[in-house]
Formats: sequence, structure tokens, C-alpha cells
Amino acid sequence: MKNNVAAVETLLTAGANPNAPVEIVPGFPTTYLVTAAGNGSLDLVKVLLKHKAQVNQPDGFKTTALMAAAGKGNKALVELLLASGADAKAKDDDGKDALALAKEGGSKETAALLEQKPK
Repeated sequence: MKNNVAAVETLLTAGANPNAPVEIVPGFPTTYLVTAAGNGSLDLVKVLLKHKAQVNQPDGFKTTALMAAAGKGNKALVELLLASGADAKAKDDDGKDALALAKEGGSKETAALLEQKPK
């Protein structure tokens, strides 16, 4: 999944499951949405959400797309995911939520955005 938005759109339109589990790296179960968010692909995330990707579906380590985007300090993706119903309170296997990951990643803007969410 190398950010080829048109190809992904074609596959999803033809009936591919946007929520199918995937192992891009053997032994590391993930989702297309978590991967796209972690790679910073706003356009790909939009396409996946348009085709009903589950915004809160975690990977094998309980990381969600929101956590992946927050950890990379991608404010635009965090805004989109929150607007799409992402759960800012969800925690990964290490007990960290998106806010903790944004702070850990050094993104003050993204952390400030997440701090505005009701607790």
C-alpha cells in the first residue's frame, strides 16, 4: 500500500474490504487505516473512511489510526479522524492514548488539539 490512492479507490469500489486485517510486515497485524494514518496519507485515509473503514479498529497492538497520526504529529489527520468519530480515549497495549503519543512525539499542536477533547 504505497499511497496509490486511485488503485485503492478502484479496489474498494469493486468490493474490497477496507477493514480486512493485513500483515504488511510478517508477525505485525495491522489495518489499512492504521497504516495509512501512520504514513501520513490524508488522501488515502479519506478514501478508506469513505468506503466505511472502521475508524476505531485497532491493530494487533491496540493502536488506532488516531494514535498513529497523533504519534507522528499529523494535525490534519487527527482533525479528520476525530471528525469521523475516532475515540481519543482509546489506549494501546502500553496504556497510552493519542494525547500521550502526541506528547511523546513532540507535537505541541496535535497535543493541544487532543487536549480540547472532553475527557
